[in-house]
Parts: sequence; structure tokens; C-alpha cells
Amino acid sequence: MSTILLTYGTRPIAQRIAKLLSTQHQLILATNEEVPSVLANTYKSIPNPANPVFAHEMLKLCLDQGIDTVLPLGEAEIEVLSRSTILFEEYGISVLFPLLTPQQEVAKQVTSDISLQIIHHSKSLLDESQSPDAIENGVYAIVGNNWLPVII
Repeated sequence: MSTILLTYGTRPIAQRIAKLLSTQHQLILATNEEVPSVLANTYKSIPNPANPVFAHEMLKLCLDQGIDTVLPLGEAEIEVLSRSTILFEEYGISVLFPLLTPQQEVAKQVTSDISLQIIHHSKSLLDESQSPDAIENGVYAIVGNNWLPVII
């Protein structure tokens, strides 16, 4: 069973993704946001992605917790971690994020009636189905025939 670190863990979309993945993967929820003390044991604290040591702190957390996959949901997290994937891969850790283009439409608000897929190497982590061409990694909202990357 793989261990996945999911960022923005306090947000409803992260909770929904965690629920979808929890039957087949161990999940660790992380956040850089304030967490009430009663929930402090539920969420791992991570630095803000604007912090220059963000990628290294994320790598340290992954190594300390035995995490083999990172699923960043925040735009700034994706931007920073996309520049550090080789570092993570050297330790056998996959970072799953969509390849974004400036004109690409993204799903920032995903209602509960919209289907989600979590993709790793063009395959769904939920049901092993193949994703459409050009979709390799990340969380996607399926709206009609469109696969929109989910970004917070």
C-alpha cells in the first residue's frame, strides 16, 4: 500500500480526494494553514510554498513519514515542486501535478456532483483506468468530455 501526502488537507476537496483514495492507499493530510489544536494530530504542518526551503521541508517530511507520493493541490505548491521533481525522484518519491499552460482552464471549485480522477503515469489511482492522451499526473475534475486540473 502506497503512502500519499495530500496538501491543503483541511479543504473540502482534499477531504473528498482522501476519502476516494483511502481504500487503496494510506493518506497523510498536510496543510500550511492554521489548524485548531484539537486537530493538530490529524494534519501535518508544512511551510508556505513561498518559503525558500519549502521543497526541502516537503522532502524531509516524505522521508521521515515513508511517503512515496506527493499530491499537491495548491498552485504555488505545484509551481515550486515542479522544479524539484528530480530531487524527489532520486529518493523514489513521485510528485503528481498536472502540466499547466497559461491558457488552460482549471477547476478551482468542484461540486460534489462532479467526478474526480487522480492520475499517476496516465493511470487512475482509483480504478486503474487509462487517462486520455496528454494527461499524465494530478487530480482532475471530469466535466462533460473535459478533464480539468483541480487547483486550489
